[in-house]
Amino acid sequence: MAASDDGRSHDPSLGPGSDGAVLLALLLRGALGAEDLASASGTMPADVTCAVDRLQAEHLVGVEARPAGSAFTLTALGRERAVSVLAQEAASLRPLIEPRYGEFAALNRRVKATLHRWQVRHRRGLDELNDHRDARYDGQVLAELRATHAAADAWLAPLAAVRARYASLRDRLATMVARALSGDKAAVAGVTADSFHLAWWQLHADLLQVLGRERGPDDV
Repeated sequence: MAASDDGRSHDPSLGPGSDGAVLLALLLRGALGAEDLASASGTMPADVTCAVDRLQAEHLVGVEARPAGSAFTLTALGRERAVSVLAQEAASLRPLIEPRYGEFAALNRRVKATLHRWQVRHRRGLDELNDHRDARYDGQVLAELRATHAAADAWLAPLAAVRARYASLRDRLATMVARALSGDKAAVAGVTADSFHLAWWQLHADLLQVLGRERGPDDV
């Protein structure tokens, strides 16, 4: 691997803004707008634009019209190329991820339990939706989230050091916790905008793809 200007080491073919990083992001996350594609590949929008231009010229990426705006998507040829990139990525990262995946699975169970408590309260033997009127209860759940995030951040650090997309996910998780602690309730598990839940789900999906595992019933 080569060292980048930001101090992280990257496989040159999967560095920020590279064609491989963009193809992999579209394979892992599906059709994405320019801003989301930049985040998913861990690079600057201008660099993503250059990569997309190259990939469109090679008929590897197309544009899909959507109500919220156009999104980039893989062509059949692009998907074939992206699958080969994923195979390369799996060979490179499995030795780093697989021995530590048991720790991630334990963290995932903690995240799932915390998100459940954020959304549902168990009182008087019954489950009910959390209306977030009890500041003390929400504070306890947020303390759990902060503690779990601290452990997850430490787990993610070695991956963030070698792949920009993991650094981007690490930043998003930290941002969502900070927003939640500042009073933004949707930052925990919101579905209409970015949230800790969404970023964690995408991280988990990425790891499963790299490891060649199926998402099980206990997964977030």
